[in-house]
Amino acid sequence: MPQFLASYTATDLFVIALGLALLAGGRKLYWLALGAIGFFGAIWFARHLPDLGAPSLGLGIGFLIGVLGAGLAILAQRMAIGLGGFVIGGAVVYWSAAWLTVPTGWHPGPWMWAIAIGGAMLGTLFAAVMFEAALLALTSLCGALMVAKASHLGPPHESWLFLILLCAGVITQSGRERQQD
Repeated sequence: MPQFLASYTATDLFVIALGLALLAGGRKLYWLALGAIGFFGAIWFARHLPDLGAPSLGLGIGFLIGVLGAGLAILAQRMAIGLGGFVIGGAVVYWSAAWLTVPTGWHPGPWMWAIAIGGAMLGTLFAAVMFEAALLALTSLCGALMVAKASHLGPPHESWLFLILLCAGVITQSGRERQQD
């Protein structure tokens, strides 16, 4: 195994692989996007809970929630995309606000959750009004966020990686859409 990979856990590598898959073809894999955000959210939540006893328990919970999210996306596409817009919009705004605290010194304090809920509502509105564009944007946002957070590069580098991957995901998916037309 290469030396630089030794510092990553299997979960980190799995999250990075899912994020890259979403960046490359997320618009067509909307069910994977919702499953991935469910997995990623559950893993993040499990890491912030008191000791679960075994690290694999958090991975198992994440996998179960991810499968449920993917199943929901397949069965109820429009509702699932709205829910995905809510979750992804909230997550992106929450982590973006957290990233801004380091270079600027600004901290939203107790308003952090209100800001995240505002982003979640914007994500839902975006997903409902502009379905195809929302799929492209939300899967790119989700993939870029997953890779950036799992990279453990630290605040300024994670922010730059997020922005670069977001642009790459939008360009890649937009190019595929034009080729198919």
